[in-house]
Amino acid sequence: MEAMEIGSLRVFPFGIAVAAALAAGACWSWKAAGKARERKAIEIFWLLALPLGLGLAHLGWALANLDMIEDYFVEVLLDFPSGGYLLYGGLAGAVLAGGIACRLSGVRAGMLADLLAGPWLLLGTVCALGEGLIGMGCGWKVEDWFSPESGMSLLAREEPEGLVSFFSSFPFAVRDPFYGYASWAVFLPIALGMGLGLWRACRIPGDGSGRRAVFSLAWYAAVRIFYESLRQDDIPKWGFVRVNQVLSAAVLLILLMLRFRREGKIRWGALALLLGGAALVAAMEFALEKKIGFLEWMPMDLCYAASAAGCGMLLAAVLGGRRRKERKNS
Repeated sequence: MEAMEIGSLRVFPFGIAVAAALAAGACWSWKAAGKARERKAIEIFWLLALPLGLGLAHLGWALANLDMIEDYFVEVLLDFPSGGYLLYGGLAGAVLAGGIACRLSGVRAGMLADLLAGPWLLLGTVCALGEGLIGMGCGWKVEDWFSPESGMSLLAREEPEGLVSFFSSFPFAVRDPFYGYASWAVFLPIALGMGLGLWRACRIPGDGSGRRAVFSLAWYAAVRIFYESLRQDDIPKWGFVRVNQVLSAAVLLILLMLRFRREGKIRWGALALLLGGAALVAAMEFALEKKIGFLEWMPMDLCYAASAAGCGMLLAAVLGGRRRKERKNS
């Protein structure tokens, strides 16, 4: 959607949506804080997180697109109004702000993280929906998907007009405003997936143990990996590697290492599950590009199904032991 002119100020719908999500998250976390020092921590956090998060999110986007803006890096970095933000950069700013807030308020990191877990998934949900507002978050063309010549889907037909006509409208697809073709609206199921994670996170007690925060970060990272695989729009890449997939995998690995540190030992089964899931997702990325000879027979929908299974393995590696512990305690 186009920017709106308010006097001399240009306002983008995506920016309004993100600002609303941040405001709602700030109010939510402050209200959820029970003690005075927890509210003090929340206040310090948001005062620091907004500038740090926005600054590092913009820096992260610039670094992720360095090959395109190499000659104009400083100019782009200083041009905040034109946009360009990487949510994981914002997460880095939030972690830094959270560390300072915990130090100044005396609140445990796990408690502050649990208070902010819901707002994080809320922001992820709104960002996914907001990308749809600006024509991003789109997948393959619907017409190509059902074409028998493309070999993309098991549902491909010799005469795909009926399927193309049915799936070419919202909520299944969105149309390109310039050329008119329909592309899968992958941002919508991903936003629903984020919303499902938000609902589940709210059911986890925010007791300061960090369980809610770990679940929220792990859920976001696993869903984000799958989202980046589905997308065919302009997304940050290092060569052919999708930046957000790499960063999401790094977040899951860090969460697993923190789990090992907390438990005092390495869970080899969980580590194998994480590595196996990462290998499966990576293999499917190459299979989608038809770069693995013995997998060339696989249509893309099977590749995506296998990739989703790999993301489930990544999530289970981080959360599996925690769930067993919860069941045992109950």
